[in-house]
Amino acid sequence: MGEIPVKVLMVVESHAKETGGGPRYWAQLSDWLTSHGHQVIILSGVVEGSEFASPNTVGMVPVRRELRKRSYSTVISRFAFMMRYIPVVRDFAMNWRPDIIHTVPPIASEAALRAGSRLDIPVLVSVLSHVEAQWFRVESNPLRARFFRFLEARALHRPFSRIICLTQRSRRVLRAEGVPAERVVHIPHAVDVTRFNANARPNFRKQLDFAKDTFVIGYAGALTREKGINQLLQAMVQLSHHIDVHLLIAGEMPAGNQLKRLLEVKGLENVSFLGPLEYDEMPSFMASLDLYVIPSFTETLPTTLLEALATGTPVMATAVGGVREVLQPSFGIILTRPDTDQITKELKSWINNRAELQKMGRAGQRYVKMHHTWEQVGQLTEGVYRTCLQTK
Repeated sequence: MGEIPVKVLMVVESHAKETGGGPRYWAQLSDWLTSHGHQVIILSGVVEGSEFASPNTVGMVPVRRELRKRSYSTVISRFAFMMRYIPVVRDFAMNWRPDIIHTVPPIASEAALRAGSRLDIPVLVSVLSHVEAQWFRVESNPLRARFFRFLEARALHRPFSRIICLTQRSRRVLRAEGVPAERVVHIPHAVDVTRFNANARPNFRKQLDFAKDTFVIGYAGALTREKGINQLLQAMVQLSHHIDVHLLIAGEMPAGNQLKRLLEVKGLENVSFLGPLEYDEMPSFMASLDLYVIPSFTETLPTTLLEALATGTPVMATAVGGVREVLQPSFGIILTRPDTDQITKELKSWINNRAELQKMGRAGQRYVKMHHTWEQVGQLTEGVYRTCLQTK
């Protein structure tokens, strides 16, 4: 590929804000490829106001985002979306004639693979979510989770040119499930170090009028059961007598969420819900924390873990999925399980040890710069594209 521009069609389901780190992955990878001379179009369902949608994003098919409603309604709507998306992707690819199609399972990948097979275009898939067979046991909506795990398992055994895994664990799981080793490659996740770095200002501390010695903990993401938020809040109940400890939570509170009831019952004054934050606010959010916490029951590799480290904020996280591959004792605190007592114990032990946490934060920044920048990940992805085109 080298100096020759390549046309890359990225086929995703949607660029809605609520879909987590996926939109950041596609938008930032496309930005890197475009800055290096390649042509990229992101084809998605109708873009629902996402701040990650770039000028090269094309929204084509409406997507119903009823992620917190009844399982069968979501399953039916996603299947209907797939059936409408298949001819759209095929026709778009026939007109634009990309060299590579890059997609994500399970819905978008089916449409992408059918178009690639018909037009003899290599199709790659990036695994951004869970591949462990048992993750649905802790999902908020087990029926929906089982269905999409089935679709994803089926999708990843389809004849893609390459399957890109963000973690070594995902790669090992797929190989154990019979996916040919030569088709599975590991390319780590990346973070935008031009946004998340030591220059980020801790504006939230000032806005919330925290005292200088307040120990501020933070979490940003989905407020669902599998993320361990209940356990984190229970830990804050046990720490309520520490007047100098405060938890900031950024994320959208789903209707009927039990967290509201927990807060009302416990009357926690050491917890602040900020609601969903804009992407431009995230560096400041991370810089305002003494410690970022990911108490999840299940994860692949959280984007926010890398964003916190890049900002210089150490991370405490459960040793699940790809977290155990990234988080090291020199810049992280590893939880063996998302247990309230263990979270409380660890937080108590670090409240008065800010100097060591700051040292860990600097070590985390160095690690991210060495292993998780878009320059590194972009070059690796570009190399996979080159291999697929050479063996076409």
